[in-house]
Amino acid sequence: MRRARRTVPRGVNSARRAALRPTPLVFTGASGSRMTDVDGNEYIDYVGAYGPMLLGHQRPEVMDAVRAQLAAGVLYGGQHAAEAELAERIVRMVPSAEQVLLNVTGTEAVQATVRIARAATGRRKVVKFEGHYHGWIDPMTANGPGSPVGTGDAPRTVIAADHDVVGPEVLVCPWDDAEALAGLLDRHGSEVAAVVMEAVAVDSGNLWAGPGYLAQVRRLCDQHGCLLVFDEVITGFRLAPGGAQQRTGVTPDLTVLAKALASGFPISAVAGRADVMSVARDRVGHAGTYNGNAVSVVAANATLDVLETRADTLYPRLERLAGGLADGIEDLAERHGAPLQALRAGSVIRLHWGAPRPVRSYADVLAAQPRPLGDLAEALVRRGLHVRETGLWYVSAAHTDADVETTLTAVDQALAEVMGPRAASACAPART
Repeated sequence: MRRARRTVPRGVNSARRAALRPTPLVFTGASGSRMTDVDGNEYIDYVGAYGPMLLGHQRPEVMDAVRAQLAAGVLYGGQHAAEAELAERIVRMVPSAEQVLLNVTGTEAVQATVRIARAATGRRKVVKFEGHYHGWIDPMTANGPGSPVGTGDAPRTVIAADHDVVGPEVLVCPWDDAEALAGLLDRHGSEVAAVVMEAVAVDSGNLWAGPGYLAQVRRLCDQHGCLLVFDEVITGFRLAPGGAQQRTGVTPDLTVLAKALASGFPISAVAGRADVMSVARDRVGHAGTYNGNAVSVVAANATLDVLETRADTLYPRLERLAGGLADGIEDLAERHGAPLQALRAGSVIRLHWGAPRPVRSYADVLAAQPRPLGDLAEALVRRGLHVRETGLWYVSAAHTDADVETTLTAVDQALAEVMGPRAASACAPART
């Protein structure tokens, strides 16, 4: 890290990695559910490369397909048959998908989706929601005030930048509040091209919408002639073969897919209704040197083949492992007197320390205490768990019951360490 910091700002190439305590880790290898750092320490991995490693590291079916493709070529500047195969797989698996375009990153795919929505509707404005993350490119980094009430018209907080990146074409609304969205669309609906959301708000705390909310959003979009976009960069293929839209039963007009799509190889996709996607034929320029690169595409085909053909056993097992882990963490927290909750969205777990119980809204998430959660993460890293200080954990198909048992033992020890000073502080006599 000292060497890297001489030529790389903070020594990392993605800012979120810099926050890991006691130091950002440098890895030399990974396999299955385990990773090894430059000092030879082994970790059970719950970072999952920030989400892509749904099948675990170095999944044999994926790596075999990649090795075969490397012998044939990496990037052609032309088409190859695997692109059509991948589009067909996505159309088969994802409810909203009738046509598909490929990109490289989730951020790029979000921007492509906004461009398509604007061309399809002839409108400019976009509605997004407090706390929902849609990549790092301006102005979709606009966030909201974190208040459960208010119009949401004026974004007052900006994430990922210390300068104003919010233009007048992005409107920020409280999520899971149909009345707030209805009011916003009554005022601006004729100007709104798309309503963009995480169908399950993983980045803002692993929050599920209340009963009927997503269906109401679908009706409001239809009423005002704007498109509904689900950002399923995290939830796509992870919550179910068809993502969050399959789990919730609400179908958007456009969907953004990435992370779990290709087991760590860089690829993303925009999928949607054929009549909406048709604007990409002659009215929207969809470009990118690395779009559809052969290595990432064959990795995606191999990944989706596993997810599709083994769905009946793979997803229930993921749910069981993640459920056992989340329940075990909460049981240990209760035993140690720690104000810790473990919210679950499929195989994704999000820890919250000191938040209102139960956590239901983004305002509840903002009320949590980040410092103790960071202390817990550091204690867990020292005990051989690769976890993030934000408390966002990804369970993979490579994790085992033995991994969960080892993890809970480490959590038990870490909670004892973290709660020790806090318990002592709470019992200490007040100074006069």
